[in-house]
Amino acid sequence: MFGAMVRVSGLVAVVAVGVAGAPGTAHAGRTDFGWLFGTETMPERSVELQTWTYEENGRPGVRDETSLWWGPVIGITDQLELSLPIEATWRAGSTAEPTATPATFALTDYGVDLRYRLVRADPVTAGPVVPLLRVAVKRDVDTRSAVVTEADLIIGYQRGRLHALLDAGVTGEFASGEHDVFARPGAGVSVQAIGDLRLGAEVFSELQVSGGTYRWVAVGPDLAWTHGRFWLSAAFGIGIYHMETAPRITWGIAF
Repeated sequence: MFGAMVRVSGLVAVVAVGVAGAPGTAHAGRTDFGWLFGTETMPERSVELQTWTYEENGRPGVRDETSLWWGPVIGITDQLELSLPIEATWRAGSTAEPTATPATFALTDYGVDLRYRLVRADPVTAGPVVPLLRVAVKRDVDTRSAVVTEADLIIGYQRGRLHALLDAGVTGEFASGEHDVFARPGAGVSVQAIGDLRLGAEVFSELQVSGGTYRWVAVGPDLAWTHGRFWLSAAFGIGIYHMETAPRITWGIAF
């Protein structure tokens, strides 16, 4: 009988190890929204590849754009993550004389992005309100003397199936005594619908507060889906001020 108990105990231990080592659900660094940053961070020593694709269509006097963000995201600690993004943008051509221009696709910037979650990653000890700070510094490839800085304060609220989020962002572009500053406020609500599928809505804006009059606001539905180590989120922004459409899709693969 003692031998049988030992064998059973050994089997339980093997199963437990196997479960612990099995691929888990992707949760690191993801967001439930399209345009808004999330409040989750990568576990320490883990890596994820993220890709963002987004468009800005129908802005008055501005060529339509499709942008690509790609880079690794690295968990420095359970609360601090580092990403190294590379960004490129396609701009539609213009036939308007005398300013006719061809369509272009080029690398626009690259840099360093840090995100720090102000509470523990464990949802049990973190509580329903989760704040996160984000800071990024990027090199402007086209304007060689320019530096782009970004900062966000993100506050998420999780209760049951409901996830609400506020994102207060600021971007600054500084070059040779000139500067442009943009506010990027946004908010969203996401609800768990079926399994790992979430549905919701969000509003996002980009408002130039110095150096010009570049401003737009969009609102629309979003969705998020997780499958194993893969996650995806998307939003279809419908312009309500100086924008026709602003779709965005983001996905990540954790390793």
